[in-house]
Amino acid sequence: MNASQGSRRAAPRRRAAFTLAEVAVTIAVVGLAMVYMLQALSTAKMTAAHTRNLKLSKELALLTLGRIESGLYEEELDDEIIEGNYSEEGYPDFSFQAAIGDENLPERVDDGTFFDNWQWEDEQAEDEDEEELEQPYEKIQIRVLFPQIQELKNELVIERWVAWDQLHPPDDDDGGAEEGQ
Repeated sequence: MNASQGSRRAAPRRRAAFTLAEVAVTIAVVGLAMVYMLQALSTAKMTAAHTRNLKLSKELALLTLGRIESGLYEEELDDEIIEGNYSEEGYPDFSFQAAIGDENLPERVDDGTFFDNWQWEDEQAEDEDEEELEQPYEKIQIRVLFPQIQELKNELVIERWVAWDQLHPPDDDDGGAEEGQ
């Protein structure tokens, strides 16, 4: 062996490997990506639960409206507001309030965040004379409350016009007394 060969062996060969700093950076990037992914998944689950509650609220509100129209709440129609919950349907956390007639509807807060579908009617009422005419229709507003999810809105309100005669059928006693005379 000569001296030149010994010096070649003394020089170490570099191996292709990751350094500790590269591994630490990779773990940090993957960790941050996982955190953001879990937050997105959590937000998606909360939004899906809220959407489910809104859809269910609409169905339950339409159920209540159908019950009112069919006369199941005939005794309660004289009250200002009909209240109840949906325990019998299997949703004890959902409750409702139904207001019948313009005078019983709750005051609306005009904060500009909703579409006022009664604006035309309100403008027409201001233009009319003081003369009070019998309304052929009655306005019904049903408000369904459901469990709060984070800061999301936990109520749904539907309004509908229903024929006056359907809500307030004529008494049979009055009709029979008039025919007999």
